[in-house]
Amino acid sequence: MAAKKQSFEEALARLEEIAKQMENSETGLEESVKLYKEGIALSSFCAEKLNKAQQEVTELKKQAEGVFKLNEFDTKNF
Repeated sequence: MAAKKQSFEEALARLEEIAKQMENSETGLEESVKLYKEGIALSSFCAEKLNKAQQEVTELKKQAEGVFKLNEFDTKNF
């Protein structure tokens, strides 16, 4: 699912599912490694989304201290 275009919320929900599956003592080694790889990809995706959101909020905060101006933000990759 990590390769599919998804929202932050979808990725986070999938990460939670993966964590629950990996906590299950019945999950085999191969499946655990597969889930771990997917989890790492989703974690990176979520971190990138959070960083972009933080940058946007920081920019808005800077502008609010002076004249409020909302710049167009490239949401194609957001």
